[in-house]
Amino acid sequence: MKTKRTLTIATVLIALAAFAMLGIFRDTRRVHAQDQLPPPIPDRISFGMVGITQGQTIRLSVVNTFPPGPVFPPGPSRVVLTFLDAEGQRLRHRDGSIIRRAVELEPGNATFLDLNADDLQLPPGPSRLQLRAVVNVYPPGPTDNELPPPIGDRIVPSVEVFNNANGRTAFVMSAAPSVQRLTTPPPIPD
Repeated sequence: MKTKRTLTIATVLIALAAFAMLGIFRDTRRVHAQDQLPPPIPDRISFGMVGITQGQTIRLSVVNTFPPGPVFPPGPSRVVLTFLDAEGQRLRHRDGSIIRRAVELEPGNATFLDLNADDLQLPPGPSRLQLRAVVNVYPPGPTDNELPPPIGDRIVPSVEVFNNANGRTAFVMSAAPSVQRLTTPPPIPD
């Protein structure tokens, strides 16, 4: 009787050890937490290539056309203004920092980012810098299960190139630029 009991206990312990080993060495499934609302996916407004030279400044302007007050969407839209070179790389100041401006743009407000060609290290002599202006728009979160309206209905950008000496405008681009809805949200910049 005692031998039978000892064999039963040993069998149970061996079975438990086998199950524990299977649990340890078996592939574990990863569990991902999910927020109630997905992070906002920004819209990207991208202009075509523009050339500037010494003595010129390019200004990228953005206005939130919704009137101030209690309107949809609630709160500001975060906009990040920057310039890209012909290879799609962000332009940088001489100290290596990215030339950009990030703003919480309230309804009815506007902002701009200037890039003076004289502040860049262009080669001596007549040279032209080809670049394009880009605006990333991070909308406020949806309310009452409604998505914010398309950015074309609230964010209006323009690009202007002017001469530094007299402030005279060389040209303005304010036609409907290409708006791309990104499929994966990039990290929200600081």
